[in-house]
Amino acid sequence: MLRKSLLSGATAALLLSACQPADEGEPFREGLPSTETAAVNVPSVSGQSVNDGRVQAMGGQGQIADLYQLTRGATALVNGGTVAVLTLLEKITDHTPTSVSGDTAVWGPYTDDLAPNTWKLSVTRTADDTYTYALEGKAKAADDSAYVTVLSGTHTVARDGSGARLKHFGSGTFTVDWDKGATLAEHDNNVGSGLFTYSRLAPGAEASVAVKFTQIRDDSGRRVDADYSYKATPRAGGEFVFVQNKNVDANPGLERMTVKSRWQAGGAGRSDVRLSGGDLGAGAFTVSECWDTNFISRYYNAQYPGAPAGYGSEDANCVFTTASYAAALP
Repeated sequence: MLRKSLLSGATAALLLSACQPADEGEPFREGLPSTETAAVNVPSVSGQSVNDGRVQAMGGQGQIADLYQLTRGATALVNGGTVAVLTLLEKITDHTPTSVSGDTAVWGPYTDDLAPNTWKLSVTRTADDTYTYALEGKAKAADDSAYVTVLSGTHTVARDGSGARLKHFGSGTFTVDWDKGATLAEHDNNVGSGLFTYSRLAPGAEASVAVKFTQIRDDSGRRVDADYSYKATPRAGGEFVFVQNKNVDANPGLERMTVKSRWQAGGAGRSDVRLSGGDLGAGAFTVSECWDTNFISRYYNAQYPGAPAGYGSEDANCVFTTASYAAALP
């Protein structure tokens, strides 16, 4: 979803724009989220990360559960946006800022010798523990009035029980605007925007990430809206919800698809899918699947015309014994 080409150019440019003592930038670095703050993690096969995408769909009783793989695929999509953006900020601010004035630190502006875009990152303290930031770009030859903001956000740093700041922990939001990025001289093919909201206040606390994608392109090239929500607590399992309005057949109406996946700390879990609205009218199609700690499908039940036969028992094969369908994001 978030390809590297647009923002990687900003990284390369801004890495070369350092001139202030390192300690002047440290409070502003703490005022930015990190990958630890907002990454989405789902239990994986053989220790694979959620980003590697190597698990292949197999399907069927005794095989890797399809809906487990759907859940991992969706979290990889969210991580593609979240982790790429936060890694970008970390790489830029690993270096000293170009300037620090009062409550604002600036990295850049800078233009790579062979690049058509100029970039700058600004971070401003708005309260003791709250910061706003913006990554802006423009064509190299354009006036400063031509800057457009392709990434912006707000972050509040968490504190522990003694009042000390907890680096890499906190809460906030950020927006990636691919439509604005498309106005730059060099850009990728992404469209739309993504609004990310996250919170992780301490190492053992619940982590939550919600994403609202607006008018992005799906695999068919259509522009769609999609919402994602994730929450998990270390050693206590988690939950992931995906909601999308999408035309799933040849008729013009948009159907609403929701996927709600839940899992325990050991990895065993369940997904419940519901398809409604659009050309389905008042009806709804549902699919439920449960998997064990090795992500093997142990229970399957589908309710729609022509659905394959189910197998297993909720009571015997599911760690969550009742279906839970998400009508909207929590």
